[in-house]
Amino acid sequence: MASYETFFPSEGSSYPFEKPYGGFVGASAYHPSARDIAFPTNPLTANQLKKVSDIISTGAQTIEVSGLGLTGAGPMKHLASIPKQHWKEIDRLRKLTGVDLTFHGPLVESTGFSRGNWSEDQRKEAEKQMKAAVELAQQMNSEDKTKGIVMTFHSNNGLPEVERKVVVKRNKDGSIPEGGEEIVSMSVYNERTGEIGTLPFTSRQDFYEGEKEKVKDRLDKFNEERWTGQIESVFVNSTRANNAIYEALSEGKKVSKELESSGINIGSTLDVYKTFDKNYNEYKEIIEDIKKDLPKGVEELNNVMASMQNANFFVRESYNQMKELYNTAYTDALRRKDKPRKGTDDEKNAADALKKLDNYAKDLKEAFKDYEKNSNILGLKKRIEEGTRLLGEKTVRPEIYRPLKEFAIDKSSDTFSNVAIHAWQNAKKFDRAPGIISIENPPAGMSGLTRAEEIAELVEESRTKFVDTAVKQKLMSKNEAAKTAEKIIGATWDVGHINSIQKWGYNRQDVLNQAKKIAPFVKHMHIADNLGFEDAELPAGMGNVPIDEILNNKEWGENFRKAKKAIETGDWFSRQGGLGMTKTPVTEAFSGLTAPVYSMGSSMDSSAYWNSAVMNDGGYFGGLGPINPEVHHSIYGGGFSGLPAYSGGEMPGKASNSSFSGAPIE
Repeated sequence: MASYETFFPSEGSSYPFEKPYGGFVGASAYHPSARDIAFPTNPLTANQLKKVSDIISTGAQTIEVSGLGLTGAGPMKHLASIPKQHWKEIDRLRKLTGVDLTFHGPLVESTGFSRGNWSEDQRKEAEKQMKAAVELAQQMNSEDKTKGIVMTFHSNNGLPEVERKVVVKRNKDGSIPEGGEEIVSMSVYNERTGEIGTLPFTSRQDFYEGEKEKVKDRLDKFNEERWTGQIESVFVNSTRANNAIYEALSEGKKVSKELESSGINIGSTLDVYKTFDKNYNEYKEIIEDIKKDLPKGVEELNNVMASMQNANFFVRESYNQMKELYNTAYTDALRRKDKPRKGTDDEKNAADALKKLDNYAKDLKEAFKDYEKNSNILGLKKRIEEGTRLLGEKTVRPEIYRPLKEFAIDKSSDTFSNVAIHAWQNAKKFDRAPGIISIENPPAGMSGLTRAEEIAELVEESRTKFVDTAVKQKLMSKNEAAKTAEKIIGATWDVGHINSIQKWGYNRQDVLNQAKKIAPFVKHMHIADNLGFEDAELPAGMGNVPIDEILNNKEWGENFRKAKKAIETGDWFSRQGGLGMTKTPVTEAFSGLTAPVYSMGSSMDSSAYWNSAVMNDGGYFGGLGPINPEVHHSIYGGGFSGLPAYSGGEMPGKASNSSFSGAPIE
């Protein structure tokens, strides 16, 4: 077994393992200083105070305090188990040793999605949890009045992946053309019910229309089918009511004639049913009178009333269904009016739909009043049937299920903007810097918003809402709010998390393109390597994440260079003999990122770097080791002349000891 410490390119090693990229090289290459590199504490223990102290003892100058809580029992169980005094003691350690601190918040679902459904109450609960975490984190940076501590929260935790895209086509130069990406699944949600699900999608050729079906077309068809099905359910009940009424009126006419022939006049079937429905005792008196002269007519009349009662049940059911559909259509029309999509007629169509729905509601309410007062089933049924036609109109028909992406950004930005407002207010209260609410991309494919364009949109929307709230609450001017929002809301870019898109046909350049998109918003980095399949958390240099190309990019890499770089390698070390979260990968991180040995800044003039200082003999296991035991050198020395004769040296030796003799290793 070879030591992982010799994986990195080194001046003293002639034969380093093959590397996908040669570290940070060149006269103007960027070399992160020791203070640029942060090491996370163990997220499996509540004794964060001891873990901070342990990492300080390794020589690390920046530490990321973990509030993750990976032991279960809810996202806040971990933080709730840390004594409040520990936070102040961590701050004292910081001041005593001069280290910098960052904070990784609990894994909270910022949208409010939980147990398969969404609700605003759940979102508010998540917001409260994040605010509590912010208050604790700010205590660790008590005297900082300028920048404050970086507080990282995942964009989502538990929300289904908003959409899965794969590469299906590339240009000759390797770039992805328009249409070169294909959405193979899309998560959707029903805002009224809170239901969230996944719409599987396979691109199909529509031979009738002569073109390939697009995912938006598939969602539109899905919504239309669902809506039509619900309208049909109303119509089915209305039809059943109609059939029952027809039967009752037909039979009632016959019964009425029979009774009239016996000198009994009970009026129309509808009049009798009104008595039956509103004054049953009076109806019983009518029955008693009929029973005296025509006993047979009693049973027939009761059968007619039973049919009318069935019609009443069907009409009542269809009315309740109509109200629910009406509310669904109205809710969607309000949404389209308030938040119209760019380049569409949403606002105009929504206004038209709202006008029609308002007018229809007046007619339906009048019909229902008449139904309640006079048992006018026919009048109510007629209005319900009119409603089924109205709800089927294109401008009125709602999007029952909408793409989860826009919903996730909307609800998550509500949470993050409010948390940022709270961070600012709480910091002002204690006269300290608010810090930075930094939104991290979860592992690609795992949860919610993971791509650069999604995180960027979430950051921008959170900043916009921060400004709106700050101005509305008269906390600051609009100009000041905009500057503050840009300062305290940003992104934590996890280069290992995004690299997993390579398993869907993306490549190294696509990962770099993702970094370019998020670059303007970056406040913090998480660094781990992998091979593009899973979030394996390898030390830098052991996978194919283009870490050096991101940090050395002259066009858009500045924010990445400025950011603290937290090294997340716990998962990999847990598979190396049980080191797990107890290993602080100082030498691995410094070597993989070619940190300067002597300079305290991001040096370009230091001649000594950690990758050339660690294991500079280039050997396995950093010395003689079990593969090259010391006894060999004590017997044969270090030169060729000391080798056995059968190996070309001068020392006597038997051929039975030849490497090819088959003799067992002793």
